Amino acid sequence: MELDLTSSQRHRAALAALLGNALEWYDFAVYGYVASDLGRAFFPAEVPGLQTLAAFGVFAVGYLMRPVGSLLLGPIGDLLGRRLMLGLSIVIMGLSSLLIGLLPTHSQIGVAAGTLLVLLRMVQGFSVGAEFTGSITYATEAAAKGRAGYLSSLAVAGGLLGFSCGSLTAALATWSLGEVAMASWGWRLPFLLGAAVAVLGLWMRCGIPETLSPQEEAPVTRDLGAVCSAVLARLGDVAGQWRLVLQVIGLVSFANVIFYLAFVYLVDLAGQRSGNTAAANTIATVIQTGGLLLAIGGGVLTDRFGMVPVNRWGNVALVLLAPLGLLIGQQGQLVHLAVAELLLVVPVMVTMGAQGVLGVLLVPQRQRCAVFSIAYSLAMALFAGTAPLVATWLAEQQWSALTVPYALIYGAAALITVQRLRHADIR
Repeated sequence: MELDLTSSQRHRAALAALLGNALEWYDFAVYGYVASDLGRAFFPAEVPGLQTLAAFGVFAVGYLMRPVGSLLLGPIGDLLGRRLMLGLSIVIMGLSSLLIGLLPTHSQIGVAAGTLLVLLRMVQGFSVGAEFTGSITYATEAAAKGRAGYLSSLAVAGGLLGFSCGSLTAALATWSLGEVAMASWGWRLPFLLGAAVAVLGLWMRCGIPETLSPQEEAPVTRDLGAVCSAVLARLGDVAGQWRLVLQVIGLVSFANVIFYLAFVYLVDLAGQRSGNTAAANTIATVIQTGGLLLAIGGGVLTDRFGMVPVNRWGNVALVLLAPLGLLIGQQGQLVHLAVAELLLVVPVMVTMGAQGVLGVLLVPQRQRCAVFSIAYSLAMALFAGTAPLVATWLAEQQWSALTVPYALIYGAAALITVQRLRHADIR
């Protein structure tokens, strides 16, 4: 049901979905772009590849915590409102980024440094457990009739913008400070900046209109026991929607796996093999930023041609181009990185921009934040967030050729899922 919002309120909702998501995902994603520096600072080892493997392992831990965050924050969004959930998530993210930026290294406090980094990364993962999906849900519900795809794609573009800003910040810091200073202390700057901009994101979200319909909302209470009981009851409802959870997982996993392989793993690989991390980050930033309009275009296409057809053809294109792109990118030089990302950016971005609104509208409103958040978080935790770790491990075992069939497993799941939705009661 379309909400009775003014044009000004819809514009503010769109801006909050775009920029609020960008600010929070900057905080979360910047870790991946300084993973090598963090590996040297927190996980010293004689083999550089093992340092990177450890750093990407902590990167993956953040994704493994996303389902935990979605289990709590998702039901809160359904019970107490989307605005409260989105504000809470950005506060948690800002504080954890601040603490990572101030964290002592292994040379200062020993093994405790790596342990604290893991814990703070877990808190970051908890924060985004319902952030991305909550923003997409909020944008979809705030949209005017026939504009849900466009508005939801702004939230997706915001997350991608956060990744681009993380890559850009890491590149600028490395260019200005140099590789030595960046490895010594410069890696702290992106996290400290992220903590500062989280304050701006919180301010933006405090003024957005609520989109959860009053008749769907549980009685507002601040009694902790009542809230916990309501959350547990809502999780019981979600368990009954396990088919929807599996559908959303199948829908979103493939494009996100390819995204993390292309814009995190291949970037780090090219940076290490070329000896120029800053150049690799710059290439990723330019291509990824150019892809933001493609993500928005994916949402616009769903409004024009329907959600299922656009998702179907986006995944077909990705299945056809992913093997070539990954094989080229695994050569490990800067030119290979650029060619691989240029091949993959169109199908990845269009598909990611199109899949959000479909995932939201598959779920009834009273369960939307919980079901969509839990399903999306499981997909990211089990598959997409671990993709750089899996690819790094395969490379360490001299099995890099297996990266392509590993990725195409998710492509098959996506095509099967979309095919089964062709008769769903949605455009």
